[in-house]
Amino acid sequence: MSERILVARHRHICDLCHHRIEAGERCRLIRDDFWPEQVWFEHLRCPGEAAVAGTPGKTSIPPSSITTAH
Repeated sequence: MSERILVARHRHICDLCHHRIEAGERCRLIRDDFWPEQVWFEHLRCPGEAAVAGTPGKTSIPPSSITTAH
């Protein structure tokens, strides 16, 4: 996957939080290396921090919920 930060030319929907990314707003564009026509748009910082940035379509486990053996 390749990723870039750019200024959106058109409105898009964030693939993490499903809120709008307005035209002129900076966002992250993620493109699949094997299927270049598949692209995802994400806020740099989602409103309300409801989503966790990571691989599109997958959720990350927050570090606070991981237990370690001592």
